[in-house]
Amino acid sequence: MRSKKIFIGVLIIITLALQIGCTAQVQDNGEDMEDNAQHDVQREIMEEFDRLVDSEAGLDEIIGFIDDSIAQLSEEHASIMLDRLEGLQEKNLPVLDEKFYSDQTIQSGINKIYGPGFDMNTVDQMEDGRLKDLLAEAGNTGYRVETAEGMYFPIIDYKFYEKYSYYVTADMNEYIDIMAVESDEVPAKDAALVISWDAILERALRQERFLGQYPDSIKADQIRRLYKKYVSFTLFGLNNTPLFEYDTNTMKDDAKAVYKQAVGSGQDSGYLDTIREYIEVLEKDNFKLTDEVDKYRKNVYGSI
Repeated sequence: MRSKKIFIGVLIIITLALQIGCTAQVQDNGEDMEDNAQHDVQREIMEEFDRLVDSEAGLDEIIGFIDDSIAQLSEEHASIMLDRLEGLQEKNLPVLDEKFYSDQTIQSGINKIYGPGFDMNTVDQMEDGRLKDLLAEAGNTGYRVETAEGMYFPIIDYKFYEKYSYYVTADMNEYIDIMAVESDEVPAKDAALVISWDAILERALRQERFLGQYPDSIKADQIRRLYKKYVSFTLFGLNNTPLFEYDTNTMKDDAKAVYKQAVGSGQDSGYLDTIREYIEVLEKDNFKLTDEVDKYRKNVYGSI
């Protein structure tokens, strides 16, 4: 009798184990099927995107496709899609730029409306149909208007990308933020800096952090080039905003104060180490631009 009870108990345990195993297998199979379906959808979206690009579809059509499909993609695929979009915008930029110079009335028309409160989203209110269409085209395809030397031209508006930030990888999200700052407030115009020395250091430090955190990012090369430009600003300034006064060859006091404060912050940064060494070289000659100083800054810049 006891043996029979033991046998029945073992049989129940085996039956339960088989049921649990079958249930788990069904769940695993269901999850695998769902994953496979998602992969298939994403593959189809990316293939359709490639077909659109290869067919040389307009930017407005491509952006519409991205808007409709990006939520169905993985962060990695979404980031690849936006990387491709940026490349297409860069390729299209000379074509759009030529339209801004095709007729002097375009330049004069923008001049009448351009100012601190200028908003690409208000073009519908314009009376000049040709200008209205041009600015609408620019705004709808991710560009904004910038000015320098009295002329107006399009640049990529990275704030346009912010609507996609939720769908992309962390590095692409940070890239969009960095570039939105650049396009919203360009650092230089007419061979002169138009942002403060503080802002130069702040932006360069953020670019350096990006390269440290995401060395393998698909946007690492772009940020590296941007960082090199900011190192140049730091060491040389620009022709119309030099780091050293033209008449005395002495470092500008406002820049000196900012640099000294920055290196005293205690941050762990190769960029700040460079500034610290730069100041040490400068202190030897009372912050004057000597041959030694010039040699140092050229070596530093050339090593990046």
